[in-house]
Amino acid sequence: MKQVLLGSTALVAAGTAMGAMAQPALASDPIKLSVNGYYSNVVTYSDQDGSATDFKKVAFRHEGEVQFNGETKLDNGLTVGFLANLEIVNTGSTNGPTDEVFMYFEGGFGKVQLGSKETAAYLMHYQAPYVGIGINTPDFAPYENNGAPTSTYLVQTNDANKITYFTPQFSGFQLGLSYVPDTTNTDGNTQGFGVLPKGGIGEQEDWVSLAAAYTREVGGVELGLSAGYEFASLGGNDGAGTFDDFKGYSFGANVGFSGFTVGGSYAKFNNGLSGDNDSKAWDLGVIYETGPWGFGLTYFNGDNEGSNAEAKLFDIAASYTVNDGIKFAGGFILGDFDPAPASGADDKAVAVYFGTFLTF
Repeated sequence: MKQVLLGSTALVAAGTAMGAMAQPALASDPIKLSVNGYYSNVVTYSDQDGSATDFKKVAFRHEGEVQFNGETKLDNGLTVGFLANLEIVNTGSTNGPTDEVFMYFEGGFGKVQLGSKETAAYLMHYQAPYVGIGINTPDFAPYENNGAPTSTYLVQTNDANKITYFTPQFSGFQLGLSYVPDTTNTDGNTQGFGVLPKGGIGEQEDWVSLAAAYTREVGGVELGLSAGYEFASLGGNDGAGTFDDFKGYSFGANVGFSGFTVGGSYAKFNNGLSGDNDSKAWDLGVIYETGPWGFGLTYFNGDNEGSNAEAKLFDIAASYTVNDGIKFAGGFILGDFDPAPASGADDKAVAVYFGTFLTF
């Protein structure tokens, strides 16, 4: 999960004045297609053997996407575009090799997205900074977890089809709103034919995501703040009353100065369950960047009250950026899990990694 201070993908420039919308919606040029993406390749060594189960130590891991982006600007100033992500490494998604697919309209009014993409609270969230593979919503996890939360992002709807609106920025402030009518397919159901039933037991319906962010730079100090709140209505319950309406919230902050970035985040959510089944997670981190070098220390804590599972993770890493498209990073992760993972792994984990990270 890439964290960029003062540069979240949700932060939209104000663009053209609203008065331009009265002009004819004509485009002088057709939609132009561009291609970019990323590829990450990581070698890991992990030690988490249990008392009765041994695990393989070395693993070669990779992950990446090719992104197709088409866009044009109409004569009235309205920008119309789409983005489709193709998984380089098949993750087993029900959509096959495709990942996020959505279109957008952008102008003086802000930005509207339609399709399979994360919620406003997810996209506008700040987490602790890092320079390695990260331990908050990571792409790579060279250790066995015990069911404790792994993210301070509100990830529950993931890429389920939705509509999202971002306001323009006003003096550094920006708001976001998402509506998700159905969450049964969080990979982005095409929903091209037929209609979906209501009232499924345990299913969350009419999901709403609210988000706010504030970014500012004063005297060489960069500040980024975020807050998110999401809620949904339970479709149907079982006889035991196991389920409940989903509720969750998140906060995040980053401060950058003199090569340092310090930050952290917090999230709590009820997992759509009744009773004492809340999950909470938080992280703290600091990185220092000088020239092509980066050094970082990050801590993550996840706690599931329902299963009494807690995970504590430390990531200590260093990176070297060759150019805008090539970065090397290495580090080690220490894990402490209570109780021990059900897979038979030990409650203590040590992992060492080295990776190459390409963007294009």
